[in-house]
Amino acid sequence: MRYTKNISFQNFFRIFKDKKIRLYYIFIILLIIVSTGILAYKVTDKTYSYNVGDIAQTDIRVQRDIHFVKDVETESQKVIAIQSEKLVFDKDTSVLEDSIKTADILFSAVIKTIEESIPSGGVADLESQLATLKTRLPKSQHYSDEILLSLLLYDNPRQLKNTVIKILIYIYDYKGLGVLDYEYTNPLKLDMKAVTIRSGDSPDADEEVSAVLDDLVTIDNVKLRLYNICYSVAPFLPQETLLSVSAVIKSYLRPNLSFNSEETLRRIDEKLKEIKPVTGLLKKGQTIIREGDTVTNDVIQKIGIINKYAKTSHINFIIGLILMQIIFVALLSFFTFSYEIYYFPDKKGIIVICSLILFFMIYAFFVENFEMAGISKVSYILLMPIPFITMMISILYNIYLSLFVALYIIFFSLMIVGIDTQSVFLAFSSATMGTFINLHVDKRSDFFKGGLILGVINSIIIVAIALIENTPWKIALTNSELAVASGILNSILALGIFPIYEHFFDITTKFKLLELSDLNADIFKKMLLNAPGTYNHSLVVSTLAEAACKEVDANYMLARVGAFYHDIGKINDPGIYIENGITDIRAKKMTPTEYSRLIISHVSKGVVMAKKHGLPDSVIDFIKEHHGTSMMTFFYHQALENASGNTSTIVNRSDFQYPGPQPHSKESAIVMLADSIEAASRSIKDPSKEKLEGMVRKIIYNKLNDGDLDDSGLSMVELKVVQNVFLRMLYGIFHTRIEYPDSERIKDLEKEAQEVKDVQ
Repeated sequence: MRYTKNISFQNFFRIFKDKKIRLYYIFIILLIIVSTGILAYKVTDKTYSYNVGDIAQTDIRVQRDIHFVKDVETESQKVIAIQSEKLVFDKDTSVLEDSIKTADILFSAVIKTIEESIPSGGVADLESQLATLKTRLPKSQHYSDEILLSLLLYDNPRQLKNTVIKILIYIYDYKGLGVLDYEYTNPLKLDMKAVTIRSGDSPDADEEVSAVLDDLVTIDNVKLRLYNICYSVAPFLPQETLLSVSAVIKSYLRPNLSFNSEETLRRIDEKLKEIKPVTGLLKKGQTIIREGDTVTNDVIQKIGIINKYAKTSHINFIIGLILMQIIFVALLSFFTFSYEIYYFPDKKGIIVICSLILFFMIYAFFVENFEMAGISKVSYILLMPIPFITMMISILYNIYLSLFVALYIIFFSLMIVGIDTQSVFLAFSSATMGTFINLHVDKRSDFFKGGLILGVINSIIIVAIALIENTPWKIALTNSELAVASGILNSILALGIFPIYEHFFDITTKFKLLELSDLNADIFKKMLLNAPGTYNHSLVVSTLAEAACKEVDANYMLARVGAFYHDIGKINDPGIYIENGITDIRAKKMTPTEYSRLIISHVSKGVVMAKKHGLPDSVIDFIKEHHGTSMMTFFYHQALENASGNTSTIVNRSDFQYPGPQPHSKESAIVMLADSIEAASRSIKDPSKEKLEGMVRKIIYNKLNDGDLDDSGLSMVELKVVQNVFLRMLYGIFHTRIEYPDSERIKDLEKEAQEVKDVQ
């Protein structure tokens, strides 16, 4: 029977169909939008628009520490890093190998031709050797007769072969370099001169050869200097032979070196990744320029930094803030749905709470303009009406809802002020103490006491933190004085504002209940005169209900007032009710159905009278619900007996049943039980403990079995407590008294005693 809802993802959307909950989320979205707008404006940095030579219209100070990237210095570091890297060239080692193989074929043929054609002791026939040599050479090696004859005439062909190989090695692998096809044209537009040459079959960077661009030669360069290269390697060769060797090598030449742009870029990228941005710092509070000064280029650069990071932080801040609030609401929703009776007041309640939070946000937006707010974060927090909001909600509704709202306004306050030890403790203390400090006030003057206690507690917190952080005592004393003043002012503000909310939104506070519980009110005087039995019945019911509510932590004041007014519908027609003696002659003439309808009508009459006297809805609910949908069994039974055997008479069960609704709160359910039990106790002859206990148990069981307590929120444990309270109270009301003698009997005994005394 506990009024809770088990929240899960499966039934979330079912719960969301509730109009009240939808309204709640509409206002939540409104609050998120407003709070995001205010915080985005207050927390994120301002931007400025100036040109060189302008006059500053105001002081420009850095709003927060800004760690910025120095673009020029960073780019300079990148340029240096790029210049320290090398252009990568790949050398094809197979080119040299192929050239050596080709030379080996040529000179092997020359050597073989010479050795086979020279007769013993004779002179070789050059024409025959030339013809033989041509037949031995592949078609790819076609040389002129002059070149081939020059090779055949050299007296040491093996030496010549080795010399050609040395020249090829010199050309293709001198200092580990190679030969380009054409001049390097800087396709990547890189200002780099250093070169690294890696062999195709040796990817190891340790085996790469370093050089500069000027060291690299092209095929055309080699061809132009080929004779000189050959001469430098083999100066001993005759000129004709050198010319032939040059011609042979020239036919072999092809590039073995190529620029690798992809590898070059890859190495540059890796180098750039190692470069950390060069950063600078603009300190919070640093003055960039003062009002009236001329804007210089340096100032423009700093303003550009402020604007850049302000815009970036602005967007990031808004996105982060919205996400944080959505997560905050989503997480707490799973808790609040489970205790909807506490966290989801009626539609007017949602408007009240949102209006208070909006007031707080707007106030917080303008409080920065107060001179004292700019002194420190502590003064800023103390000038915010945090306790006022939580006081109002705890007075108007309950501490659970107040704590729920407190979490949100603490978050909002810290986002504006900033998070440090003092601001966190003071915001938390102000919110929670505001919730509990006026929880048990009975007089309006108690507000001042509560505010003073709140101020003293915050002062102690300020002193404690001052001791921890070695804050100067002058500052701590000033903040302590402000804390005391803040606590008192917030309580006075709550005292002055909450009656306005109480009146316009028809909220039943304890102070309203105290006013309604005044038994000197005209309506109770009229009840005492016209319906004294009903008056006494209402007093006993209120006593029973109040005692029971105290034991189960229900609103005992609301139950007491509800019990006072629950039967006011009987005032204008008291003579038909048994507790008033049934003096109305109509009672004897009415049928059971008519009598039943007349008695049941006291509920609707009571509602009309309550609205006429301006009673709040929470009290009117007791008038509607104190009978629930119970049946008037006495009249129903009587009507059934009268209709027995008479087929023309129809008895409708609904004519004898109260219209309801059933109690929807613990307080109205307890008043219903107290009403039934008090009325039933009057019918017991010679009430004893056993009779009273049986009667109470029977009534509670019947109400429970009929479903009248299903929506009340009362648990079985609480029902047991209520039962015990009722029994304890009834035992006191119906306890056995001694029989006191009448005055005449006392006088007779006094006369007898005097006669005995005279005789003596």
